[in-house]
Amino acid sequence: MPNKCGIFGCTGNYKKETKCRVFRLHRDVSERQKWLDVLPPRGGDFVLDPDKFFVCEKHCYIDPPMMKLPGGSTRPAIPPNVFPNIPSSCLPTPKPPPRPAKKEDKQLDFFLQKDTITSFESFKPDRELHKHYRNIIISRSDHKYVCLFMTENFSKCLLSVVVENKATLCSPLTLSAFKSGFSIPLGKTLHPNNGLRSYAQFFEAVRLAVYYDIPSAQVLQNIVSVLRAQTCEDSKKEKKIGFIARQLELLNTKQFVMNDYCFALEIYPRCTYEQLRDCLILPSKRKLRSITAGIDKEKVLPLPFHNCRF
Repeated sequence: MPNKCGIFGCTGNYKKETKCRVFRLHRDVSERQKWLDVLPPRGGDFVLDPDKFFVCEKHCYIDPPMMKLPGGSTRPAIPPNVFPNIPSSCLPTPKPPPRPAKKEDKQLDFFLQKDTITSFESFKPDRELHKHYRNIIISRSDHKYVCLFMTENFSKCLLSVVVENKATLCSPLTLSAFKSGFSIPLGKTLHPNNGLRSYAQFFEAVRLAVYYDIPSAQVLQNIVSVLRAQTCEDSKKEKKIGFIARQLELLNTKQFVMNDYCFALEIYPRCTYEQLRDCLILPSKRKLRSITAGIDKEKVLPLPFHNCRF
């Protein structure tokens, strides 16, 4: 008994008048899946058995490319794609277009309706700030809008964002942010000269400022500047402060000057040099010898740290 076509509505090989050649699904799993992907669904409780399902030649291209099988037989090299007279109930139902999103709030925030900032008086992002950030204090004057990001107990300010009513060439306002006394660079987010023109820029700048990490080199440089600015009546104390400031500077660069070499050369006889290098920023012993080979230690002028015990 000849095998019959399994496509719904097809009468291939059911009668003598419809006798035709049929092809079994490919034994290779990947090739078989290509055929299964293009076959129209049968619907109902029909379960397709890949080993007993056949497709007749009526559903293939005219003169399709053929591939040889073991034993000398051939079969189409490409999946079938001709399926005439298929009932609409067997075709896949197209998905309906997505419904428009419901507006959670009919009165949308004005900065969502119009993102551009026109003036300082119309700049009011308080509601959106409180929605996304906690522990913030907002103050407003005639010319400044200040937002302070506080700790949980409101004992310390972690970040301050200041919007000034100062127009630039491209923007009506300017924005600046400060963390632990350091100015945060926001040039890539804002317009030239820290110009602020849209709410998207404002919230992106706030997000970058919240997650900005101050470089350790910048922190050390700020400490060094504070130490250098101090003046003391006690000369010994001033020498100690100068020594600490120089050690902090060397933490960043480690570029020694002649005073550093002379200082190391003077204190070398007093203690083991390698032990000093564990607690001080000093050049290596080999570098020290190469630099100071032609210097007479007895003729070295007294340095600011000379005869000072630390």
